Amino acid sequence: MKNSRNDIFDLNLCIRGLGNLVTDLHSDIYEYAYILTFRRSMKIYAKEFYDPDDAPMNDLEYFLTTGDLYVTNCYWSIIKLIDYKLELTKRFGIDETDDLLNDAIILESERYKPYCLISKRSKSYKKLVLYYERLLVESIKSLYTYACVLTAQSYKIPRVLTKQFELAEPDCYRLLNSDDNNVLLLNALIVDLKIVLLDLKRIKAEMLFKTILNKRSPV
Repeated sequence: MKNSRNDIFDLNLCIRGLGNLVTDLHSDIYEYAYILTFRRSMKIYAKEFYDPDDAPMNDLEYFLTTGDLYVTNCYWSIIKLIDYKLELTKRFGIDETDDLLNDAIILESERYKPYCLISKRSKSYKKLVLYYERLLVESIKSLYTYACVLTAQSYKIPRVLTKQFELAEPDCYRLLNSDDNNVLLLNALIVDLKIVLLDLKRIKAEMLFKTILNKRSPV
């Protein structure tokens, strides 16, 4: 059975599906941070920390010590998502363990889920950065779609809501329901992730500039 825009809107199920989605997103970004860390800046520990499931990073702040700006960017994405999930859990009394095993909630979490790269190990460092950026962009769009659903209280989202969204447009939230605390909380997360995305683009631009300068420097 697949999700449909004709499904009857259920706020509790919708929120729990969103909660599962956010957990999946920060887990996926954590994997990017982990692999990027031991692919380059902490390569000497690559054999010890090959698999994030077998050798998990218990202290996320370790990612701030690597000196890798891409990894630092991943860290802030993870923190923003975790903070949002904690607040959502508190508001709705969510039992994350139960929700992650609930078939109906799992199905709901797939409704607007962005593409997630499974075979990260097979990709180069450069490709991983590009896939991470893609995930960040698509995650923002996915979360905005949920904000539209919560505003419309329906999976049949009015086109006026979806058409107004532009990633770089600061006023794209004006038609969303600002009286709904769940929408406001989600909007705050979207704004935070957009800031992280802008920082990622800045890092990429600076790295490209340095590469160009190095190529032009006399030997």
